[in-house]
Amino acid sequence: MPTSLPNCWEIWNCGRQKGGPKVAELGECPASQRSLGHSCWAVAGTLCGGTVQGSFAEKQGNCMACEVFKTYNRQTGSQGAMVEAEFPEENSEYRAILRGRLRSRSGQV
Repeated sequence: MPTSLPNCWEIWNCGRQKGGPKVAELGECPASQRSLGHSCWAVAGTLCGGTVQGSFAEKQGNCMACEVFKTYNRQTGSQGAMVEAEFPEENSEYRAILRGRLRSRSGQV
């Protein structure tokens, strides 16, 4: 049974999660749409610092300094292994995003 690790929208209280108070104004966050609340840095269009962000490459600096990234990053985060073990569907989607980026960089799109 999964633990109660909070999603990014719960940590930052941005209101863009499904049914959240800011969805009508700003739209539902793509991380919420894809159930990637512990992997938001991998998703373009998240709301960080009050501004809708672009791709990971464009927002990388913000993400690497973010509490969510530092906590849930699978390689270095303090709770990364727990996310990987306890949220297999999210982890699978996260890995698919990473594989897609690697294929894109190597010209295998």
